[in-house]
Amino acid sequence: MLFFSADPTHQAWFELPDGRTFWLRERNTIGRQLGNDLVLEDHTLSRQHALVTVGPSGFIMTDMQSRNGTYVDGHLITRPVLLHDGDEVRLGELALRFRCKRRMVLPDSALGGMQTTQVLEQTKSRACWLLVIDVEGYTAAVSELGGETALRKLQEWMAGTRPHLEQHRGHINRYVGDAIFAYWPGEDSKPRDVLAALRALEEWRPRSPLPFRVVVHHGSALFSKSDHGEELGGSDVTFVFRMEKIAKGFGSHAMLSPTAVTTLGVEDRCESYGRSAVDGMSNFFVFYGLPRDLVGGKS
Repeated sequence: MLFFSADPTHQAWFELPDGRTFWLRERNTIGRQLGNDLVLEDHTLSRQHALVTVGPSGFIMTDMQSRNGTYVDGHLITRPVLLHDGDEVRLGELALRFRCKRRMVLPDSALGGMQTTQVLEQTKSRACWLLVIDVEGYTAAVSELGGETALRKLQEWMAGTRPHLEQHRGHINRYVGDAIFAYWPGEDSKPRDVLAALRALEEWRPRSPLPFRVVVHHGSALFSKSDHGEELGGSDVTFVFRMEKIAKGFGSHAMLSPTAVTTLGVEDRCESYGRSAVDGMSNFFVFYGLPRDLVGGKS
């Protein structure tokens, strides 16, 4: 499931306010003047506003003595700053979102391997719908199409998939290789939001540049802060990532866990794929396809 390019410039990008994606190279100039690598037409930007470069630890943001300043997560920067996945970068009045792929380390315990004393003080448990959407057969695509062509298709897929989640109140937590991990917090989301996102993804599927698989689970996630931003951990996060492997075994392109089916209120509209064990868990679970009316009878 996980793919990582050896080239770090294939690992990070900016999500722009208009929905576009700008993939970062080793050196990236940003401003409103033509000739910058990323040209943004906004009167609050300077002609040459900021610079992003690759350093030993990752991507570095530097303000180029701009008139209205460069901010990272609300803080005005006066010296080069290391960017982390999920950081909001504000150039003048224009806000971008920095994203980078991260390795997924599945937790062996409910605390996800973090320091217990810190977690108890800083972690909050929240009920969520959890979603993993993953490209199918990306390694085979690299062999068939070549690395650069497959990478362009992956970039197009990521850019095309994101709006279907965010327009329906989904929160993208992180990008993991060729997969996206997103969630809907139970306290401010409704089942209709999740179902609308699933419908949008199914409508996107025939146009998608790469085939993909979607799995959804409902459970409790542990939210904490780290150098990478907001982290979600716990046994239910482990569960939804392991669901993807189970869905592959069932030959399913979209699959729901039993708790997802119940909390979404679609028990009478889903067909069961059958029971399966989940790695690291003693119980067997019944898994389901999407509601028949959501995809015209196909799941």
